[in-house]
Amino acid sequence: MKPDRFVIASVVCLAIGLYIVFGYCNGTVGFNAGWPLSAATLNICVTTNGPGALGGPALLGLGAFLLLGALVNAVVSQIRLIGSVKKKKDTPISPDPIDHPRN
Repeated sequence: MKPDRFVIASVVCLAIGLYIVFGYCNGTVGFNAGWPLSAATLNICVTTNGPGALGGPALLGLGAFLLLGALVNAVVSQIRLIGSVKKKKDTPISPDPIDHPRN
């Protein structure tokens, strides 16, 4: 099976999962810049209620699982591609019709 289908499905699941999580979100974001850079802070507080609390993480998990499956599928298809190139090099080339005329 082609890995691109898994990638498309995983991106769709991840996008919908993030949309649901942040769609039902009640939270705050704070950013403080300071000098030196070690004094800079970023605070994100996300609280998700309702269907987003169950459906969002489920879709995010499914998307991550599909993305992992796409990675495995792509690696396997590349290994098969390398194996088929080696087999093609080992097979003899068909004889030239000029060198071997028909009877």
